[in-house]
Amino acid sequence: MGALPCGAPTRYEYGEHTADVLVIAYGCTLEEAFKNAALGVANLTYYIDRVEPRDYVEVEVHGDDMEQLLFNWIDEFIYLFDGRKFAYGDYFREVRIEGGGPYTAKAVVGGEHYDVEKHGYRGLIVKAMTYNMMSIAKEGDHWRVQFVVDI
Repeated sequence: MGALPCGAPTRYEYGEHTADVLVIAYGCTLEEAFKNAALGVANLTYYIDRVEPRDYVEVEVHGDDMEQLLFNWIDEFIYLFDGRKFAYGDYFREVRIEGGGPYTAKAVVGGEHYDVEKHGYRGLIVKAMTYNMMSIAKEGDHWRVQFVVDI
């Protein structure tokens, strides 16, 4: 994956947590950090680099504050996979975060129906988003978001 142009160390990584998974995502913008957070969650379950953009879906979530917005954002992507069997990949268009509280996050994301033979299975199923260890911060020239998902 490598470092981002703004100096962030990588797109996403996983931290240590006793029973669940700590996801840490970075971006040169807040929108990019949110996008990379969603990719980090998907990559726990299947190989995102095997996904082709056969279909596009619109995602729109709202939150009274940034933490609730991030929670709802990740929760929506968990639903896309778990509820609709939509495997999304790195095909995000028009990612926008708007408002000054309450906030709205919108995106159009590409992917296809999940196929275990094509997309594989990494051995983890993400069951739920949590507020545990959640933080959203600008660090120098990049953004860092982190949160724990229940597996």
